[in-house]
Amino acid sequence: MEMQWLFYSDTNARADMLEECLEKRDYKLKRVTYLDRLFDHLKKDPNVVLLIKANKVYNVYQLCEELSAKYPHLHIVLMIPDNMENAKKAMKAGASNTIRFSADKDEIREMIVHAEKNIQHRMRQADVTGIPLIAIDQRVVSISSTKGGAGRSSVTVNLAAALAEQGQRVAVLDGDIQFGDTAMYLNLKPKKTIYEWVKEGDNRAELDIDQFMTKHDSGVSILAAPSRPEFFEMITAADIQYAIEELKNIYQVILIDNTAAISEVQLQCLKASDEILVLSNGELPCVRNTRLYFDTLESLQLSHKAKLVHNRSGKKGAIDPKKMEEVIGASIFASLSEQEAIVSGSIQEGVPYVTSHPRKPVAKDMKALAAKLMAGTEEKEQKAEKKKKKMMAKAQ
Repeated sequence: MEMQWLFYSDTNARADMLEECLEKRDYKLKRVTYLDRLFDHLKKDPNVVLLIKANKVYNVYQLCEELSAKYPHLHIVLMIPDNMENAKKAMKAGASNTIRFSADKDEIREMIVHAEKNIQHRMRQADVTGIPLIAIDQRVVSISSTKGGAGRSSVTVNLAAALAEQGQRVAVLDGDIQFGDTAMYLNLKPKKTIYEWVKEGDNRAELDIDQFMTKHDSGVSILAAPSRPEFFEMITAADIQYAIEELKNIYQVILIDNTAAISEVQLQCLKASDEILVLSNGELPCVRNTRLYFDTLESLQLSHKAKLVHNRSGKKGAIDPKKMEEVIGASIFASLSEQEAIVSGSIQEGVPYVTSHPRKPVAKDMKALAAKLMAGTEEKEQKAEKKKKKMMAKAQ
């Protein structure tokens, strides 16, 4: 795949470590110090990754906003000081990613891989006149547990952020339609929710459900729960199914933050899911309830979708993972490290820990879970690409 890497800074700043990491992946970094030359490069090649370092002459965020509007397919990475506020400003300005001035080689490599996947995805999704786009590897994943406080919402938003970081278009559906607060975990205050969408009735067919989503700087979009608990009575299982189908027209991955209870609405969420991640923290009461949950899924003929996730692995007082597997009757699909201080801080700040603490074990575990969920994507994408080419050939 041909990609052009540009580094723009009007201060003649160096990027030796970046250049070294790119050379190892057979890329060449081209430095640009004048805007007119930068525009010339951008006009010639659509597959450009542009890295911008904070400038003296131009406001870096304003420049990013102007470039992202003028060149919507441009992958922009802002090199910013080690400040979360700068990261938020960068995303609002239209940056595809950010990297800190103090980034090490591992972080630079992660940024390069993210850019590669993003460019690859854009190339595959390029419009073809008269040919319908083929949705690639759409996944609906429910995150469930047998009780509140098990970390379900925190896992959902961090898994969503990790998937978005890996180049996926991700939506989160708050399945707790009475007391859902998934948006709070991202410090969002939705103006529209699933309730406003349902109220549109038959008009929904003419509306884009994306208008009712709340966007986060990480790239994740949330279809939030109603703002008032009493509104939940208006939302049916059929509405949930319709919402999921509409979301699949736009997003590659839909994560559902489910409740512990299995009502008609929650059952519809489970039926519509390709995978059901069942969280258990290893405490004996929770493990026993998780076994009952797996038994319930088996009676509903949904157990083949269930995957056991050991949340807060390593927690004091929890039973041995092997014993946990024996009691539940299922193998552990993934484990998430116990780091209460980081997770609690993430919830309080409304910032995913995969973003705020990317090098911590719990963040690495979450990224590994995201990658494991999407395993096999490349093979499916190749098959979809062949199908798309056949359709193009028939249309010509």
